[in-house]
Amino acid sequence: MTKYHKYLIVAMTAYFILIGGVSLLRHYNFQTQTWDLAVFVQVMWNTLDGRIMINNLEDVPNTLGVHFSPILFLLVPFYALWKSPYALLIIQSLALALGAWPLFELSKKILKDANWALIISIAYLLYPALHWSNIYDFHPVTFLVPLLLTAFYYLEIERWLLSTLLFTLASATREDSILVVAFAGLFILARGVLSKHKNYKIFGATLFAGGMIYFLLTVKLLMPLMGGGLLRFDRYAHLGSDAGEVALNIFRKPEKFAQAIFNWEKVGYVFWLFLPLAFAPLLILKNIFLIAPGLIENVLTDYGFQFSGLYHYDSVLIGGIFVATIFGIKRALDRWPKSQDLIKKVFLIAVFMGFILRSPINPFSFPYEFLKSNEHWKMLREIIKIVPLGASVTAYTNLVPHLSNREHAYMLGREPFMTDYVLIDGGDYFGFKTPSDFENYVDSYMKTGNYDMRVIKDRYFIMIRKI
Repeated sequence: MTKYHKYLIVAMTAYFILIGGVSLLRHYNFQTQTWDLAVFVQVMWNTLDGRIMINNLEDVPNTLGVHFSPILFLLVPFYALWKSPYALLIIQSLALALGAWPLFELSKKILKDANWALIISIAYLLYPALHWSNIYDFHPVTFLVPLLLTAFYYLEIERWLLSTLLFTLASATREDSILVVAFAGLFILARGVLSKHKNYKIFGATLFAGGMIYFLLTVKLLMPLMGGGLLRFDRYAHLGSDAGEVALNIFRKPEKFAQAIFNWEKVGYVFWLFLPLAFAPLLILKNIFLIAPGLIENVLTDYGFQFSGLYHYDSVLIGGIFVATIFGIKRALDRWPKSQDLIKKVFLIAVFMGFILRSPINPFSFPYEFLKSNEHWKMLREIIKIVPLGASVTAYTNLVPHLSNREHAYMLGREPFMTDYVLIDGGDYFGFKTPSDFENYVDSYMKTGNYDMRVIKDRYFIMIRKI
């Protein structure tokens, strides 16, 4: 093991402890929500109990109909060892931390420079979009990042079968990940054509064709069979009613796409994606294949959270961006060999600027409050202890992840029947349009005469079905 590997292990460990720790503290202090942590907790719980990939919290009972993420099956054995939301958060943080290792090896192989490989790996561990993806609850798509990086490493050392397996696993993280993998095939094909590498051309063409077939099979057959489909396509309704119409409108109504892309929010989003890497991914034209699927997905939508850069939506971009970074830096070093020190300084300055200005764990905006406690969080911890494990429960969104290890757990206002326990935070009407709607909801339970009401500190309301 070289000194560079030792430095990398220290950096990965620091990332896991710091980012993973914040992720766990967010949950402990009731900052996680029904969407998206509670959904996957209940999916794991139900799957272990024979109700495969089922939950009560989404519009479609089978989560594979909402997002096709068969990689969840690989997480079930780990969840069986520790049936807790913390298990999912720890696995996610560990996977993202470990992504730095294949990135280091890939960088060293391509750049022939362990020092640069370590710098790029540190840039990955300090990358703000990675931190936001890691901290914001749990999402299977985050596993795309380490899997894609590992797949590219094994491709670079021509371990074709291992690379194929890892690209396949990467495409199993979510349906849009399939397109990321397919377009990675176009990148590999372009490399093969430019370098006259026959195996790259064959591999890239096969990966693209296989990915597109798998994508169509998934969205046209498998997801509808699960009762769902491309349910989030409504976020692109301003561009067309379906994928075909959107494609046609590129030519028929290009002004719509210009309006969707060229506004300050979208420009700022793209700026913050690439600033922490000194815009290195943009130095080579063929890198567009690595970036385009995720960038198009996030920039064309009118769903503000998706292009805010503050949630998990950049998971479809991060792996490709860092592969593109390696090749961008190689281009810069080859083109300006006498300016290597300057290139390194500019890159490092950009990395630390991005971290300081954008990361949720930078010293100036670190969530120090999670290291403390308050009366609100203490009270919520006491309230969730009231609900027996086998009871059905409806709760405020921040309580649901702590109670979803059961068959019947719901968010307020979305339960299909009146549950045994209803837990309400009267200080927050999330899920209801108006306070009046909320009051009517509570009255609908109490008018049955089947519930006792407990009020704690004039804020917390617990309705318990009478025996």
